[in-house]
Amino acid sequence: MIHLIIVISFFALFIIVALLYYFFYQAKGIVRINRLLTLKEAYANQIQGKKRLIVGGSDVLYSFDTAFLNEKGGLPHVNFGLNVGLGMQFILDTAMKNAKSGDEIVFCFAYSLYYRPNLDIFAYEYYRMYNRHKLKRFSLKKQVYYLLANLRLNVKFVEKKFDISECGAYQNIAFSDLDPSKNKPLRFPEHFEETAAIRALHRFVRMAKRRNIDVKLTYPSTLGFDTYEHSNYLADLKAYLESNFTVIGSPNDYFVPLSEIANSVYHVNQIGQKRRTEQFLQEIKERESL
Repeated sequence: MIHLIIVISFFALFIIVALLYYFFYQAKGIVRINRLLTLKEAYANQIQGKKRLIVGGSDVLYSFDTAFLNEKGGLPHVNFGLNVGLGMQFILDTAMKNAKSGDEIVFCFAYSLYYRPNLDIFAYEYYRMYNRHKLKRFSLKKQVYYLLANLRLNVKFVEKKFDISECGAYQNIAFSDLDPSKNKPLRFPEHFEETAAIRALHRFVRMAKRRNIDVKLTYPSTLGFDTYEHSNYLADLKAYLESNFTVIGSPNDYFVPLSEIANSVYHVNQIGQKRRTEQFLQEIKERESL
């Protein structure tokens, strides 16, 4: 009997904690994402005329110095790098919300965005905190799963401090501190297939065309490994994207050495950022001269 009471009490306590978390807890990582998003949207909204949005996960935050690009003239640039854990659909929704007729969008997606869930773990947490009616996008099973998963992640979260430009890019990433446990190749699916995320991208491009918004894709800067040369997934993804979208570059163009990596295989330091930004500027100039 005592054992049963203990079990029931524990279960009741768990339910209370879960409900308190659901309705009141402000996850620091999501607050930070929202703060970044607010800054980027404010900058984008004050631009008069056409602009170019560079959109993706946190790799975009690190890779593209939009302040440098803006100094070079031409279209104003906004860095809409957020977090890969939001999923493809959240990132697409953000891009469409902030683009107007005549704008250009360059998507630079981390490879996992193509095959991970279309709305991922941090999208759930963002909606829980800021837009609960969108939680209906998740099944009840997924909501429970992501609630518990986020609870665990939030216990471990440590916020990193970075300088950020008014146009949304990280600056002064003057370190190279990749944990040895992270110094390993990305794991790709055995075979490429059209996922819900890729279908969402197709829908986005069709909608953008109707709204007179130009869309291009490019590939992320990431630490290079020899195994990538033999990756069937990367080869198939490249072929698929080039057959269906306007694409800048190829995966091999953006593999970087360890000396250009900050704290993740997807996060370049200021050396890698300078090289990628200058490379991007040259790629855009070459396309505009055609």
